[in-house]
Amino acid sequence: MGLIGKTTPEKIWNFLKSKGLSSCGAAGLMGNLYAESGLNPQNLQNSYEKKLGHTDASYTAAVDNGSYGNFARDGAGYGLAQWTYHTRKAALLEYAKAAGKSIGDLETQMGFLMKELTEATKPHCQY
Repeated sequence: MGLIGKTTPEKIWNFLKSKGLSSCGAAGLMGNLYAESGLNPQNLQNSYEKKLGHTDASYTAAVDNGSYGNFARDGAGYGLAQWTYHTRKAALLEYAKAAGKSIGDLETQMGFLMKELTEATKPHCQY
């Protein structure tokens, strides 16, 4: 599909609007994502960078290439929404692998976010 826009915020906005979110809903969700990650899909929780010995880019690459195998259970927040809980991180990894994409891919994370918001036992997103 491909995201539409030149900047990350513009791509996220257009994606959310294309999924039916109102302008207020999209703005609210983007505000939360900004607070979590600065809208950086490769953001490794800052307090874990030293602990794990990784930067955002090296952590993403190590998870993608399989040299770091503790992604789901390391307790570090990751990505746009700072996914932290092991089942959610494992699901993100599985989603990215199934798509043949990096865990740090913006479009992949936006798709996963919408999946979480709309397909939960009780959907969290009623726009």
